Amino acid sequence: MAKKARSLLRLIAVAAASAVTAIGIAVPTQAAPASVFTFTNGFEGNPWNDWQGLRSGDGVAGADVNGNPVVARSGVNNGWLYTGNGWAAERIAVPIGSWTNRSNCSASIYADPVSYGAGVGLEVWDPNGAGGWVRLTSTAPGLSAGSYQQITTAPLNLNGISTVYIQAIYGNDSGVPQFVRIDDVNLTCVS
Repeated sequence: MAKKARSLLRLIAVAAASAVTAIGIAVPTQAAPASVFTFTNGFEGNPWNDWQGLRSGDGVAGADVNGNPVVARSGVNNGWLYTGNGWAAERIAVPIGSWTNRSNCSASIYADPVSYGAGVGLEVWDPNGAGGWVRLTSTAPGLSAGSYQQITTAPLNLNGISTVYIQAIYGNDSGVPQFVRIDDVNLTCVS
């Protein structure tokens, strides 16, 4: 009788396993890890190999290279924007065409208004938008003078775009010139 009981238990176990497989009971699986793509640039080396300066009025876009004393946020180089009546900007191309998912991206840069508080802008541009250059996002928070502060864009979807330009811009019409240092640009996309 013991042998028949064991056989019956094995038969029930096999039937139960078959039933579980047949009805497809979900077994929890671990979520796939997120993919993170990041571009960074801190003006190191020769900044003008990567960065482009733009200006209007008395605006000037420049860089401190191997400065003494070092005024960069990190490394030894930084960019700067200067104007009293006009604007100055620096932008950098970021090739993202090989990044697999670009639906949740944000850009950031650090800025330091040297003499007095200022609104410093951060923009992301598509150079190949409908009809030419298209600004995809922009933010210009007010920053206090004397220290680097991070500026970050709202999340944006960059799917379908192969290259974007990240641009820092400072405008001033007070007639009192000011330098704004910039450093450590970043673009991150998370899927």
